[in-house]
Amino acid sequence: MFQSSHRRLAASATALIAALAAGLAPATPAFAHPLVPAAAAARAVPAPDMTGVVAALDSAMVNGAPGAMARFTGPDGVRSRTAGVRDRVSGAPMDINARFRIGSVSKTFSTVVLLQLVEEGRLELDAPVDRYLPGLLPDRRITVRHLLTHRSGLADYTDAMFNDTVPGFEAVRNRVFSYQELVDLSLREPRTTEPGVAYKYSNANFVVVGMLIEKLTGRPVSDAYQRRVFTPLKLTATSYVHPDTRITGLRVRGYLHPDAAGDPLVDSTEQTVSWAQSAGAVISSPADLNTFTSALMSGRLLSPAMLDAMTTVTPTDATHTRFYGLGLRRYDLSCGTRVFGHTGTVQGFYTYAFSTRDGLRSLSAVANTSNHGEANTALGGTLEAAFCGKRPSAASSRAAVSPTAGDVSPLPAERDLPERH
Repeated sequence: MFQSSHRRLAASATALIAALAAGLAPATPAFAHPLVPAAAAARAVPAPDMTGVVAALDSAMVNGAPGAMARFTGPDGVRSRTAGVRDRVSGAPMDINARFRIGSVSKTFSTVVLLQLVEEGRLELDAPVDRYLPGLLPDRRITVRHLLTHRSGLADYTDAMFNDTVPGFEAVRNRVFSYQELVDLSLREPRTTEPGVAYKYSNANFVVVGMLIEKLTGRPVSDAYQRRVFTPLKLTATSYVHPDTRITGLRVRGYLHPDAAGDPLVDSTEQTVSWAQSAGAVISSPADLNTFTSALMSGRLLSPAMLDAMTTVTPTDATHTRFYGLGLRRYDLSCGTRVFGHTGTVQGFYTYAFSTRDGLRSLSAVANTSNHGEANTALGGTLEAAFCGKRPSAASSRAAVSPTAGDVSPLPAERDLPERH
């Protein structure tokens, strides 16, 4: 979850444009949304361009990832592709069933749990956080909604924590933080905006979300995830792991790029992720991520009204191609398709997990590296290929906006956790 100077990070984002129940409560009842029949959906949408997906995976590898993989689900079934290795030492090939750290995709899991608590009347979206966590924050104007939309003004403590990528990571790799410690780190920094005024991504927001979940349920966030999301959806490869440092079972090893070009990659697989917790400590698999995003978008986790609130978005950039709702991103693809989900960046892993609004099509993709924005940009190309299908021929698309040379996606990369390269 780390990168070079903010100037280089901003440049990388521009270039890409031109590419977490009460402990004893039962799972929230499923809510059904009417779905388009599979046959009609198959006729209405383009077939995924799996050749394009492979090209994006290969490009991620050319740009520094030891391996990459993607899994697409749609009306015609499941299609998956892998490239490279999941372990540089053993040479084990990338495996579509392997587990990995999903970073900030965890934020959408956290949001689902909190919105279920809203539906149960345990809290209100537009109530001040101070009502539930008295005295935690210095500004009573900060609401629950502000946290979920990254409009609280709370500074992202990870900016300073990972100013130097590898030393910063090694300093916290085995450290266990309390939520309070993380909030205190944020409050030491200047506020980034007045509450509600502007979008400014900050992991501190979802640390407070974790605190709200634990305060309202009286149980650890791990219990809320398990009872409300993992078990109901049968996400057997998904777990919230903290502070254990291991990824158990079949796993992908993650590799962190140092700031200095040419320095050897750092195996960053084992770590507590205590610096993120409810902002980024979930481990999952491609199949489970497909199931989660599809279930969320098709109304199996939230009521229609709450899902509408979650998917009500505002722009996060001047190009109006990327947006943020309640713990949820929306990307507008070149073919006009809108996809909802989240990106994840954690030391050694880049992740994309997105679905169409009807939940009928979903894609998950991962590359086992980080702190190398070009790899993230390349991996984002899987979205265009999977959801938009084959690109028009050059003759018929001269007027279309094309990605810059070397890019495979017109979508802008947007950081979840700070990185340097």
